[in-house]
Amino acid sequence: MARLRFGAVSALHAVARAELRAGWRGLLAMGLLFGLMGGLVLASAAVSERTRTAYPRLVQAVGLDDARMLVPTDRPALIAAVPTLPGVAESWFVDGWVAQVDGPEVRYISVGAGAGQPPDLVRPVVVAGRPPAEDAADELLVGEPLAENLGLGVGSELTLRLLTPEEIGMFAVGFGEPDGAVVRMRVVGIGRMPAWGNGLSNALASPAFAASHATGGAGTAHVRLVDDTQATRDAFAAGLAAAEAADPTVSVVADYMPPGPSFPTSETDPSVQTAEQVLVAGLAVFAAVVALGGLLIVGQGLARHHVARREAQWIEQALGLTAVERVAARVLVGVVGAVLAGAVGAAVAVAAGMLEPLGSQARFEPAPGFRPSWPIAVAGGIGLAVLFVLLTAAAAALAGTRGRGRTRPVPQAAWIGRWPALVLGVRMAWSGRGGVPAVTTVLGVGLAVAGIVATATFGAGLARLVESPARYGEPGDLMVIDARAPDLAALVAEPRVADVDLVHTAPVQLAGDSAAVDALAIESLKGALPVEVVSGRVPLGSGEIAVGPRSAQRLGLVEGARVEVAGPDGPVPLTVTGIVVVRSEERAPLGSAVLVVPGQLASLALNTPILDANVGAVPGHADALFGELSSRLEVYRPEVPDEVRNLGDLRLLPELLAAVLALAAAAGLAHVLLTAGRRHARDVAVLAVLGATPAQVRAAVAVMAVATVLPAVLIGVPLGLAGGRVLWWHVATATGVAGDVALPGPLLVAVTPVALLVALALAAGPALRVTRTPPAAVLAAE
Repeated sequence: MARLRFGAVSALHAVARAELRAGWRGLLAMGLLFGLMGGLVLASAAVSERTRTAYPRLVQAVGLDDARMLVPTDRPALIAAVPTLPGVAESWFVDGWVAQVDGPEVRYISVGAGAGQPPDLVRPVVVAGRPPAEDAADELLVGEPLAENLGLGVGSELTLRLLTPEEIGMFAVGFGEPDGAVVRMRVVGIGRMPAWGNGLSNALASPAFAASHATGGAGTAHVRLVDDTQATRDAFAAGLAAAEAADPTVSVVADYMPPGPSFPTSETDPSVQTAEQVLVAGLAVFAAVVALGGLLIVGQGLARHHVARREAQWIEQALGLTAVERVAARVLVGVVGAVLAGAVGAAVAVAAGMLEPLGSQARFEPAPGFRPSWPIAVAGGIGLAVLFVLLTAAAAALAGTRGRGRTRPVPQAAWIGRWPALVLGVRMAWSGRGGVPAVTTVLGVGLAVAGIVATATFGAGLARLVESPARYGEPGDLMVIDARAPDLAALVAEPRVADVDLVHTAPVQLAGDSAAVDALAIESLKGALPVEVVSGRVPLGSGEIAVGPRSAQRLGLVEGARVEVAGPDGPVPLTVTGIVVVRSEERAPLGSAVLVVPGQLASLALNTPILDANVGAVPGHADALFGELSSRLEVYRPEVPDEVRNLGDLRLLPELLAAVLALAAAAGLAHVLLTAGRRHARDVAVLAVLGATPAQVRAAVAVMAVATVLPAVLIGVPLGLAGGRVLWWHVATATGVAGDVALPGPLLVAVTPVALLVALALAAGPALRVTRTPPAAVLAAE
């Protein structure tokens, strides 16, 4: 094996000094460029790590409870039994109140408060203000979603009218004005949690508030289990069921309590996981494109830098220096650029600490603000420096082995014909470029085109989903909560209302499912709002059921399958008629709800159904109807579910990725055309000597560009459509919506002509260069 001779150290030092004097500016430029591009890769890794870990870090920061259950406050024996259940390490009972907010619109919020809170159990991260003081009965910490919906900030004041337990039990039939206490509250903090609801009140008060007011009717037990195993969770659930069975108390609000416990730390919302996966995958693609582009550009730059001085290596070889010694001298010089590359890359990675997690994951960041990833910055900076040294060594070694290669002679017959420019252009396109096979170049450009089409296809699916509420189960213009008979009659008689659907909602237990899901039964009172059908059809009679995409995937259900529902009077077998997307007022995870006919729900429901109304307005009248109805009824406009909002936050990502891929493809193509023009300079000179005009020479270069790009487009477009379809199906299915693809029509129409125009534009430079170079000078150099 070749090695560095001891006696050559002085010669090596002299060569290094000469190389440094001659080329230090180029090495620093290459080091700076490599550091910037490598820094973008490291920054992507840092942001990806912050995005990927945001949710688990928030779970850890807030002390999210392992188990949770709603318990009526008029069942004190059951509340007292919770701390003694199997697997319980510590617990905290929070009394809950439902309150109507004074204002122009009817709005209800939940308020939770309780004494004896453990220090590491359910402590929201305060993103603004502070928590309520324990002795202040008029202070509130509100969750971020509630603050956003009601326009609240630190210092906002609210007048709340508390409902009595009896009124909570009368939600479905109406209770008039709340008869509980009227309290004036001040918002002192905004809190962040992995999720609000599901028993966690969206506003938290102090122990002083709990001591000042009569019980609210239903509270929540938050539990820390001894370990995070399924056996412990099962033992806890069994113990809770036994305790409930042993307490014969009949609660006035029991009909509205969801059955069984939930386990927040082990039941991550699938929409969170989907958004995280898509964001991290998008960053990975971005980083890969930048990394490959950086290696290509800097590697070629270093190669040109050393090839330009390869005569010096020939002289050094004649003087007795070995190949290893010649390369070592240039590696010593390359350390200058390597240090700069490592320092710049590490600095960019540290600066990325100012970036929050991407998209919807930013709402889970427990420590907003500057958070640099020092391991990525330090290790990445060292890695960039080492990689730059390796690239320098490879470029120097390659330059030292290259001789005065000659281009293969061009057969004279190739130029005898009617279309010499076409013949030469195709030959230059498919004879290889600097040792790189033509197929490799076409595949590289084709993959870039495929990436652009795939990201555009994914983006088209996102846009259609976000802009079409019916696709995520919101077909109406308004939703009336707890709809009652007189209100429904008025809506049906209202001429500005086109559709009224009465929606019955109750939890049901599907066989094989670990948790209850919402079952909806839709009764059309006027017109009929559409139901988003993914496949099959909606149920038409008893014995039939349509399931949501997420439930279908989880339980392996398809059209025509049989599933049992554990009804109150025993199992009820049903036939699956289709996959549909419907939403309930309870806002369960998107795609989990099921649909049955109204007459079937009573035999399946675990609780008394809740009645809501979906209202479709005559075009142009939705705003007026909302203004009138919201002053006396609890009315909401269609809300974008978290799952869709998470995906909506990604809408810029496909555009960014497509732009990066387009720039990378253009840069690669420009380099290919430039090097091909130089490599085939002799062919062009021969063509000119044989009488070709400058226009024909330029045409040959243009043909070369077209012959490279056109096959790449023909390969890339169908490949990109297939990739985009698979990606969208995966994301849509995990989100709980239909997975049919939306085609990016304008892009598909424009991609071929635009790609050809870009290729011709990029070929203009090399074409002018070859026509301005005298053929005699080219042939004399051969």
